[in-house]
Amino acid sequence: MTGADTILAAIATHRAAYDAFQVAPDGEASILAEEAYREAGDALVTMACTTSAGAMALLEHLRWWLADEAEFAQAHQPTYGAAQVRVADLTVLACACWPAVGHDPIHRAIATAETAEAAHTAALSGLDETDDGQVRRANAAADASSAAFQTLTTILPTTRAGLFALAEFYTRESEEFEPMCAGGQYLQHLAAALRGGDSTALISGRLPANAASDQQLVSLIPQASAHVSSSARAQ
Repeated sequence: MTGADTILAAIATHRAAYDAFQVAPDGEASILAEEAYREAGDALVTMACTTSAGAMALLEHLRWWLADEAEFAQAHQPTYGAAQVRVADLTVLACACWPAVGHDPIHRAIATAETAEAAHTAALSGLDETDDGQVRRANAAADASSAAFQTLTTILPTTRAGLFALAEFYTRESEEFEPMCAGGQYLQHLAAALRGGDSTALISGRLPANAASDQQLVSLIPQASAHVSSSARAQ
């Protein structure tokens, strides 16, 4: 189906009603603003999307709204509950609706996080903690690495390739910085499943042949030299 998705106008109306309600003065104006806000929410959660872009926009908007109004969820029922159901359904369908490849902001975010992390590691290499200049540079690199990672966590992939890249990035991070934790193993399995799920192998009921062989047993005996996370700031 072509043309503008009507859900986009409904999203804009709901956001405008939300903004108006936040600043409405007490009294009749507040009551009217709240009524318009509620009506816009009811219309939003019952309207069908007609494009994949509209569905993604609705998913993003509802995620924001649910988080923002979580404290007042009960007051927004049954709209709040309906929004939770829409988010659950859209999340399940989102990956299937994404294109396999294409421009995806997650790739740049991953590259930025990896570059910042490498710079921080380099700043810690041979660090002389009695040299104030080196310590300041190391701490600045640590802050930059942390900021890049935090930015990464706010960006959602828009392609299946981006989703795979994000899963694999988190796998590497977990395995490097938490070697005694099973998290890396779990993510490794998830990344393999995502890759397999995008092929005919999974449809036929067979996982990729290397999925099982890639799994490593989790060591429960502390190693002599524990890995120190490069995200730690210099003292």
